[in-house]
Amino acid sequence: MITETDRDALRGLMPELLNVRCGITDLRRSFRCPSPNHDDRDPSAHYYANDNTVHCFGCGKTWDVFSLIAELDGIDGFAEQARAVADAVGYQLSDDDEPRRPRQRPKRKPRPLFDKPREAGGADCAEACGNAFGQLYYAENDIGRRYLRWRGLDDGDAATFGLGFTKDPREIMPEFRVYEPKAFGFITIPFWNKDFSTANYCMVRTVCKPGDARNKEWRPRGLATPLWCEWLLSAAAEQVYVTEGLIDAMALAKITGGDTMALGGVSNAKRLAQVLYATPPELRPKKITVAMDEDDEGRRTRDKICHDLDVLRVPHAVMPPYPGGAKDADEYLMAMRGKEWDYERREPSIQTGYKLWYTRWR
Repeated sequence: MITETDRDALRGLMPELLNVRCGITDLRRSFRCPSPNHDDRDPSAHYYANDNTVHCFGCGKTWDVFSLIAELDGIDGFAEQARAVADAVGYQLSDDDEPRRPRQRPKRKPRPLFDKPREAGGADCAEACGNAFGQLYYAENDIGRRYLRWRGLDDGDAATFGLGFTKDPREIMPEFRVYEPKAFGFITIPFWNKDFSTANYCMVRTVCKPGDARNKEWRPRGLATPLWCEWLLSAAAEQVYVTEGLIDAMALAKITGGDTMALGGVSNAKRLAQVLYATPPELRPKKITVAMDEDDEGRRTRDKICHDLDVLRVPHAVMPPYPGGAKDADEYLMAMRGKEWDYERREPSIQTGYKLWYTRWR
C-alpha cells in the first residue's frame, strides 16, 4: 500500500523523473514534450514548480509524476505507477507501520548520443501514387509536365522519381488538408522505398500562377516526415548527397549522376543523425556530401549536420558554392539550360501516344 507520506514525496520528484527518464535538466526554460506520442519539433513543454506538473502547449496534455510514468511506460493503476516512479528515481517506499527510510540519490541513466528516430509516414500509398503518374499524362493535366520542365525535370526524370499529378491530394493520402483555391493541381512527390514497391509518405507541390499559392508544398497532417530516399542511409552506398529540398535532390542527381536524398525541410536535419545512429556502421554511406541551400538558414543547417556527422564519425564533405551565385541545385540546373543542356522532343511512344521531352546534354 502506498502511504500518503510516500505519495506526497513522490509528487515532488518531477525534476528527478524528468532528469532520469528524459534527460531534461534545465527546467528554467521550455523543453521538448516528454510524450513518446508527440513529435515536438519546437520545445513546447514547461515545468510548474508550484504543483510539480508538466504541461505541453503543443499536445495540450498535463502530467504529474504518476500520469507521466504512465505516458512513458503504459502503466495502469496508481500503486504500480507509484512503484515505477520510486524505482526510476531511487526512492525507497515505506510500509504503513514503518518509519520512512531516507531516499537514495538517483543515478542518472546515460543518454544516447541521438534519440531513436520517430516512426514516420503512414499507410502505403504506392497504388495512388502510381495512378497519379498516369494522370500526369492526361491531356487536361499537361500543365503538370510543363511545370516540371520549368524546374528542369523531363519525362525521364518523372519516371525515375515516380512523380505524378493530382487535382485532389486526398486521393493520395487521406491525411492531406489542402486549401489552394487558385491551384491548377499538384505535383505528387512520393517517398518510395528502394525497389519502388511501397511509399508510406508523399508531399505535393502546388501548381498555379506566380504568387497565387498559399503554400508551395503541402504535407499530410498528423504524420512525422521521413527523409526522402531515407533508405540510402542503410544501403552501404559509396557516396550520398544530402540536399534541403526534394526537387533540389532530383536536380543534383541529374547533374552528378549520384545517389541523392533530401531532408524535406531544415527542421528534419536531426532525423538524418538519428537514422544514421540507429544504422549499423557497415551499412552507412562511405561518404556523405552536404548540399544545403546557399543562404543563412542553409549554412546553419549545414554546420549542424557536419557536427553530427563528426560525432558519428561518418566521413563527409561540403558541396562548394554553386557557380553564378545559384542558391540551390535546381537553380543551378536551370541556369545551365541553353549552355550545357536543352530539351529534346521525341516522337510519341506506342504506349502513350504523347510526344515526350528528354534532356540532351551538350
